[in-house]
Amino acid sequence: MKQNKEKKFNPAKVLLVLAIAFVALLAGLFIFHKIKHSADMKFLTEQGYYNPVSVGDYSMNVAKFGNENGKGNIVVLSGMGGGMAVEIRPSLKELEDEYQFIYVGRRGWDASDDTKEARTVEAIVEEYRKAVKASGIEEPYILMAHSMGGTYASYWVSKYPEEIKAFINIDGTYVEPMTEEEMNRKAGSTLLYKVGVNLGLGDILLPALLTNNAGLSKDEWRAYCILQQLSIPSDATANEGAMVNRNRNTTWNTLVETDVPKLYISARHGDLSDPESEEANKKELLPYLNKMGNYQIAYLPGNHFIYKTEPEKFKEIIKNYIYDIK
Repeated sequence: MKQNKEKKFNPAKVLLVLAIAFVALLAGLFIFHKIKHSADMKFLTEQGYYNPVSVGDYSMNVAKFGNENGKGNIVVLSGMGGGMAVEIRPSLKELEDEYQFIYVGRRGWDASDDTKEARTVEAIVEEYRKAVKASGIEEPYILMAHSMGGTYASYWVSKYPEEIKAFINIDGTYVEPMTEEEMNRKAGSTLLYKVGVNLGLGDILLPALLTNNAGLSKDEWRAYCILQQLSIPSDATANEGAMVNRNRNTTWNTLVETDVPKLYISARHGDLSDPESEEANKKELLPYLNKMGNYQIAYLPGNHFIYKTEPEKFKEIIKNYIYDIK
């Protein structure tokens, strides 16, 4: 009687099967991502969050909401993050009956074209100006900026005050002189992010990692996640992050006193009973604002993203301020 021979374990075959399965998985994710990307861009367009405007040999996303024939145009600049247009709109929608809000995505952010060029404040502001003009928005307009966007807007106001009717700075990054050592931080690579996003990993992971703490609707949340995903892997965002201190320094050296009315909404250091906040206001905020002149400060203690953590109070500050602008 013949005995059955035991099959020997073949690690090479197992590794081959695993490799084939892995490649098949990646290919499936890649195909899924390409199909989903097309659907996502169509969705953003339908929701009004994607409106590419040609600026020379590249395009920038300029999303418009509100009354184009109303009391004025408010140009909104985001900080170092995607999807601000979606996050801040719930607190400003009441004003859309009277004003038009123009959300400009700088290169590398919010579905605007990427670039490998140096992200200097000079280049960024010139691109902003060209995109706004290409969108048919007539000056002067109100600039509204958050976080690092406040730095770019401060440069803009000092360099081209005739274009700006007023400037609202939402807890903007303080502008101050920097040492050469502080300015020489190198850019991080975005290669792994790009590979991950193009393979479709972001489609799965990003919505799970982000938190909907602004009370966004299902459609708003989807739009926010898409815009975040489009911003994370760009060359421009990495380069811009590395140039933050250099751009703060350049802006400080550019600041001049102008008659443009300015409002700074102080959130992170808005509680003056706190010694740390009082010190930050005295040493960092006031020298910055004094250099630009003609400013008001609204102290609204809270999170850096104050427009979503204190939407009603934030809305009242904005409403009262823009209603008083002549």
